[in-house]
Amino acid sequence: MIEDRSVCTFYSKIGACRHGEKCSRKHIQPHESKTVLLANLYPNPKTDRNSDISVSDNTSAEAFEHFYIDVYKRLAQAGEIDSMLVCENENFHLSGNVYVKYTSTSAALQAVMSINQEWFAGKPVYCELSPVQSFHEAKCRSHDTNTCNRGDHCNFMHVKKVRSELVRKLRLAQEKSLALRKLRELFGDEKWGEEWEKGTKEKYSRDRKKRKVEKVEVDKIAADEDVKKNEKEAIGEKETAKAENVDEKEKTKSTGHEPEEESEDEPVSTTEAVARLFA
Repeated sequence: MIEDRSVCTFYSKIGACRHGEKCSRKHIQPHESKTVLLANLYPNPKTDRNSDISVSDNTSAEAFEHFYIDVYKRLAQAGEIDSMLVCENENFHLSGNVYVKYTSTSAALQAVMSINQEWFAGKPVYCELSPVQSFHEAKCRSHDTNTCNRGDHCNFMHVKKVRSELVRKLRLAQEKSLALRKLRELFGDEKWGEEWEKGTKEKYSRDRKKRKVEKVEVDKIAADEDVKKNEKEAIGEKETAKAENVDEKEKTKSTGHEPEEESEDEPVSTTEAVARLFA
């Protein structure tokens, strides 16, 4: 594939260029994309002089998580989020950039239309569709292993790390919200399942072991009932046979002879039959 040298590869791959509008190459902004860029949204304590959080402050990680949660929840209202990352580079065109990749282009467009006019932390939000297709290609791999020679002025994304447990919980909350939304559309009731949206401090547990034990106990009870039923039927059959024997004995006593056994009719000749008739 021949590369078009008139197109800025940094903008196409990362969605941001250090030269900005003064770049000699073309910055082709997509009309349709699953990725959204919120430029300089995160108040990076390394570059933001107005930030109340210092670089060495112990609360820096906690403050970033609060920021991540707030932005994720707001952006998830536009549609299902596939992934979200925040840049901690010190150069202006990447510092504090938030990239969000949705599962559909319609959700990304909805996010741009609804969020681009809002304010966050006392400053307007700039939201636009980004040409970034793969975060893997846009990220600085050396930064992940702390071996980047360019430091925080690198022109590739230096992604700020976020706890995997936090990301997992946000994804579960998103799945729950999407499921409720679909059920409400199905039932035609916007308030259906409101009690499930309330927060809870109870730890979620499926209790698989407990359910397995309960199932074994139920099966055991059912087996015991079948055994008892079979025993009752066997006892009933024995009592019936015993009663029949008693009836036969009483009949024998009253008649004075044993009951004749049923025998099959043997064929006889006509002469013998007449003789028996007059015997």
